[in-house]
Amino acid sequence: MGTIETNPTDWDQLSAEETRAMIRRAAGEMGELVRTTLGPFGRDKMVVRRMQDDTIRSFVSNDGIAILEEFEGETSHPVADQFIRLAEDHEDEYGDGSTAAVVYASELLQTGMDLIDRGVPPVDVIEGFSIGAQRTLEVWTDRSLPLARTAQPTAPADFDADRMRSVAWSGMTNGRTGDWPLEGVVDDVLEATYRAWEPARGSVDLSYVRTEAIPGGDSATTELLSGVLLPAEPMRAEYLLPVDGDVLLIHGDLKPRGVRSNSLSMSVDDAAVVEQLERETELIADSIAVSGASAVFVTGDVTHDLAVELARHDVLTFRNVKRNHLEYLSRVTGARIRGTVSSGEPATAAEVGRATVRTMAAQGEKTWLAVTAPDGADPGCVQLVVRGGTESVAEEAERRIKGGLNATRAAIKRPEALVGGGAADLEAAAAVRELAPRFDGREQLAVEEFADVLESIPRTLARNAGHDPIDAMVDLRTRHDAGLERAGIDASGDIVDDTVDSGGALDAFVVRTSGLVRSLEFANSLLTIDSVLIDHRPAIDPEDMPWS
Repeated sequence: MGTIETNPTDWDQLSAEETRAMIRRAAGEMGELVRTTLGPFGRDKMVVRRMQDDTIRSFVSNDGIAILEEFEGETSHPVADQFIRLAEDHEDEYGDGSTAAVVYASELLQTGMDLIDRGVPPVDVIEGFSIGAQRTLEVWTDRSLPLARTAQPTAPADFDADRMRSVAWSGMTNGRTGDWPLEGVVDDVLEATYRAWEPARGSVDLSYVRTEAIPGGDSATTELLSGVLLPAEPMRAEYLLPVDGDVLLIHGDLKPRGVRSNSLSMSVDDAAVVEQLERETELIADSIAVSGASAVFVTGDVTHDLAVELARHDVLTFRNVKRNHLEYLSRVTGARIRGTVSSGEPATAAEVGRATVRTMAAQGEKTWLAVTAPDGADPGCVQLVVRGGTESVAEEAERRIKGGLNATRAAIKRPEALVGGGAADLEAAAAVRELAPRFDGREQLAVEEFADVLESIPRTLARNAGHDPIDAMVDLRTRHDAGLERAGIDASGDIVDDTVDSGGALDAFVVRTSGLVRSLEFANSLLTIDSVLIDHRPAIDPEDMPWS
């Protein structure tokens, strides 16, 4: 067992003041990285990166998580790295609202460090922030708008269609109306999310709502398929496409026994062996054709001769299909996934499903195949084919549509929404300030500062829309003091009395509340740090640790 030697010169230690300055600076930089992307007038970022093969990869986006993820594994700053994980954790759970969560966390950390510098103990800062957050959640719960006629909807008809469209629209565009012609996609996004909803279980499994970005056309021509899109081409008999018939799904290889066996050694001159393989190939093809299948999808390999033989039976063959794609096909077609077929184990009519199989589009050397369920059938898996004039534009449209899907999922799981445009934040900030005098001294100061943190969202929206942020906040506070609970910044960038009436700005309730709570917990975990110890020693093999 090895021992660890400690030398004081191997370590650096930042003082409490240096530590707070380091955390404050990193929090500010991470917040500024995404702050200007927020809202309908948020600006885009162009991310440019040199890849390992020396090619240049670039994309334009105002999606905060897409921007932050570019720094994953590329930054050595511990606080910046934690901000990236904060955004990714929120994105993994909710798929929307990560930018607001990062802005909240940035403001909380900077404000908290400033309070500590002014002599407020960290424990009082944390307590004051927690009091402010609890009051905010109470206000938001009281001010939330119902999205359905009942607290537990069981069918799409139970939801308020207009309000659900507003939630989906906000998730896709942040309310931006001009740059992305996604109005025609909103209903497709809602329909796709409803298809993935299981009311009895209270779950929305978006893994069965697939998206694929394909260059060509524009985002307005995005199409919802009642089925799945696969990168696949038939081995033979392309002339049989499109197919409208039964589909067979096979997990494994589809070959004669002799070809599957590694122990068989034969010469092409061995007529008996060749005849045996041909006969077995015919038997396998007959054993598939008897099921009535018009197309067969196989996860493994298929011999050329067998594909030819199946083509004679008017059966299309697709090989090397991914296992998860086979599962999607099973949901779409209703076919059962079975093992390989032989003359002793033929396919049956009970195992096949039904679908339409057609060529959808070509992308470079890739051909896309659309497999869709029969009219009137519930496919169990749907596909959004996202279009864009270029590959990067199509990919950005796909990111936006995924935001709409995730916002809609959150709204289905808890059918409530908060008024957007900064209105909900302003209402909560006013309530938090009204509560602050009930507490003494330093806690009161922290509660009041939390109200300022809440106003960072409407302040940012106002700045991004071209307003003077100070004048805008005075105007907005005056309107809220007068009882205009929905006053905020609308999709046109105007300060209005009611952002819902003006532009339909609605945010899914759980996305906003969870983002605030997660940001608070994140900030509180860093506010108690009073020093940073930097270990400059060489990396240690875990087996050399004293306890190993």
